[in-house]
Amino acid sequence: MEARRDVGFGGGFGFRGPGGDRRRGGDGGNDGGDRRRIGGEPSPEAEALQKAIEAKASNEEIKTKLAKFREAKKTKEANLTKAQDELRKVLSVRQEASAVMMGLLQ
Repeated sequence: MEARRDVGFGGGFGFRGPGGDRRRGGDGGNDGGDRRRIGGEPSPEAEALQKAIEAKASNEEIKTKLAKFREAKKTKEANLTKAQDELRKVLSVRQEASAVMMGLLQ
């Protein structure tokens, strides 16, 4: 479940558009409660990329941060695949089918 959450919405990076987290009145919220429940904590790579975008950083800086963001996302996706494979090993065929229907497995 943790690996699924990390990859989840928008890669599980807690990415927020301009204006912060609109569900919390646009201020991004101090405690991040909604982000923890729904998409996990934002990654340092996502936060760095968002700050670079908002600061109108150079194309080169954005490219660098985007590459780091993509690499972190690939790592999280690999962790999810590994966790799903481990889960699949302990499930019966019926349980695996149910897990696929619930979106826990692919």
